[in-house]
Amino acid sequence: MPNIKNGVNLDNIEALVGAIQNDPEVAKVQFKAQSEWKGGTQASVTVSELFSNGNNIRTEASKFNLIVDEPAVLGGKDEYPNPVEYLASALCGCLTAGIATNAALFGTELEKINVEVLVNFDIHGVLGLDRSKPSGPLDLHYKVTLKGKNGAKMEELIKSKETLDKKSPIKNTIELPLKVTTEVVIEE
Repeated sequence: MPNIKNGVNLDNIEALVGAIQNDPEVAKVQFKAQSEWKGGTQASVTVSELFSNGNNIRTEASKFNLIVDEPAVLGGKDEYPNPVEYLASALCGCLTAGIATNAALFGTELEKINVEVLVNFDIHGVLGLDRSKPSGPLDLHYKVTLKGKNGAKMEELIKSKETLDKKSPIKNTIELPLKVTTEVVIEE
């Protein structure tokens, strides 16, 4: 029977840790997303490959499609979330999954995890109205609401959240310097 706590399969995490201990190259992973323009401000994004040590470890059944749009005030149809909303969603998902996993690893049972992310912009920069304003966010705030069960102590709940504050891949991607490279291909 699998070792599952808070809905997290700890056997899978243990197997991954063992695989990395046997071959550190397994820890080198690459996430990939591809988009195709659908007209206007909409794009269809496909997530179908996840590489570990150069090998695609996703199955065909693990292919995901997302649609990205912009609100009407930014020229879109407002039929789907915009990229910033997906970024906020990614942070919500990362924090939720990470807190559930940390709590499970620490033996803390949870009843509730709610995460709210606020991303604040001054869109003068985005619209090119004031080049002194950044085109990125001004700041980001998130609030985590936790409820334990079976006598979980407040300190255990806080430990699960604070541990993740230091380790969240999405939080780190947002707040730490990241080397970004780019290329363009022009088709004839």
